[in-house]
Amino acid sequence: MPYLLRKRCLILILLVYVGVNSTHGQIRQIEQELQGLSSIKDSIALINSLNKLGTLYRTRNADSCFYYGVKAKDMAANIHYQKGQTEADHSIAFAFYKRGLYAESLELLGKILSQYQQLNDTEKIITIYLDMTAVMNKGISDRAKIISLLQKTIQMGKKLEKDSIMSKVYAHYCLRNPDLPQDSIQYYLDKSKEIANRYKDETMLIYNRLWQGRLLSSKGRLREALPLAKQALLDTKRIGNTDMLINALFLLTELNENNPKKALEYLYQAYEAAQKNGDSSLEIYILHNALEVAEQLGDKDEIIKVYFELDKSITAEWEKSKKFINDYVAYNAVRDQNKLLNEKNAQRTLWLIIISFSSAMIVLAIYLIMLRRDRKAKAQIEALNDMANMQIMSMEEAKHQAVREEQRRLGQELHDGLSSSIAAIKYQLEILMMDTSDIDLKKKLDMLQKEVENAYGAARNKSHKWFRAANEQQELSFEKQIKLLADSSLPDSRYNKTIQIDSDALIGVDMDIRIALLRIIQEAIINIIKHAKAKDVGILIYEEEDTLLLTINDDGIGLDEKKLRNGNQTIGLQSIRRRVQSLNGETKIHSDVKGTELIVSIPLIFS
Repeated sequence: MPYLLRKRCLILILLVYVGVNSTHGQIRQIEQELQGLSSIKDSIALINSLNKLGTLYRTRNADSCFYYGVKAKDMAANIHYQKGQTEADHSIAFAFYKRGLYAESLELLGKILSQYQQLNDTEKIITIYLDMTAVMNKGISDRAKIISLLQKTIQMGKKLEKDSIMSKVYAHYCLRNPDLPQDSIQYYLDKSKEIANRYKDETMLIYNRLWQGRLLSSKGRLREALPLAKQALLDTKRIGNTDMLINALFLLTELNENNPKKALEYLYQAYEAAQKNGDSSLEIYILHNALEVAEQLGDKDEIIKVYFELDKSITAEWEKSKKFINDYVAYNAVRDQNKLLNEKNAQRTLWLIIISFSSAMIVLAIYLIMLRRDRKAKAQIEALNDMANMQIMSMEEAKHQAVREEQRRLGQELHDGLSSSIAAIKYQLEILMMDTSDIDLKKKLDMLQKEVENAYGAARNKSHKWFRAANEQQELSFEKQIKLLADSSLPDSRYNKTIQIDSDALIGVDMDIRIALLRIIQEAIINIIKHAKAKDVGILIYEEEDTLLLTINDDGIGLDEKKLRNGNQTIGLQSIRRRVQSLNGETKIHSDVKGTELIVSIPLIFS
């Protein structure tokens, strides 16, 4: 199942911000904090409560985490409460990371780090280092720097009396170091497991079990990995940890690589869990994987279902992004508030204009990024559809080829075997008739000779019929492939298609030329879709003077004549010319404002 093996970490994707609290426990704590907010009169206590809400929302909703972080930051800045500002900055940095603002997140984490270093708070420093490696892994992806930072973190952890956080550090080191040998991975995972056992950290114990399953899967030991994954799934449901639940379902998806239907069920369960967690970006990630499995199954109902859910998740993500943009503008105002307090009115006005302009640019940038991602997703879906169509056509061609070969073989055996034997019998009967003088025997031999002649004619006709049928099937199969390709790419609701194929012209044309013709037609159709803005498309294949001719025309806007003269053509046209040249053929292009005609001629004497 290639969709599971494209250098994606389909499991263990959520370790960075997985807390030890269960989902149910987090919900109860969030409800308690929200209910108590209105009754808190002390400013510092209120800031601490807001920061606690920001921390609780880290594994549930990045936008809520950002919202409460900004509120706490605003209040803490007004009363110069440094600890409150630092904790608020930590929530804000996390939200930046989840929203793809990696540079801003690293910058803020660097400021927080310097404050914790001044306080000599080793555990907090280690937490910041872990967060920074996660951001760098998504952003600059400097593997050497990430590994160096984690090694530094391991050394710092030796100073801790209570080293519970080191379970996460050792697991991080395995996760972020893809070149680590398996025996080293096992060593660090054992250390992580030992610490998790010591502090009864169920989340990290489940995480280690998933890692063990992943290692067994990478060695092909799927039967040993399956019980670990199922047990991890049960444990995550028991403690209510949605993040680990999704990881366990991803591992089960990977282990069911030979059962796409079962894998799709696990992906749907992961999608439901992500929905409950309110993480629409994770929903989109899961649905893209589900789409690939549905495409592999070839189940149109499942594909439509995934498309529908994917559209909902993308819409939800966009709505959250708009809310985040508003909160980000508020954050910019809070961040610059202290600087504006002592400045003159003119300077205050100038800075407000700059902030507003920056916010507008950020809105535009986020919108363009999301638009680009949406287009990229659509392009990937179209590419998958094209690939699926080509695979279907290849499979049908292989099936028809097998039938044709069997018919030819049977026809040949019938012609060479049975027909030859009947001819020999006929010859012997003629000799016997010449040698005998018995009139009655001659009559019987004559009747027998006529029956043998009838049998010989029937066998010869049947062998020739099978040969002709094999050739006819080959032409029909190829014509069907071309029509399937055109129908899938050029829907009847948008294009008028005329496809004419002279089956006699394809007799004797080998498979290499057929495949080349199919690819040329595919490239031409892609050019028509992307550039031509056409309504009418025609495809014609025929033979003329030992030359196979392919003509493709459209009524689009035509090609740039200057580019045609200078040879500065699209990649698709260049690919067509290369394919035709490899067959010793010739390509001609006629184009004007009324449309474009592509003529490909291939000499059949070279086939």
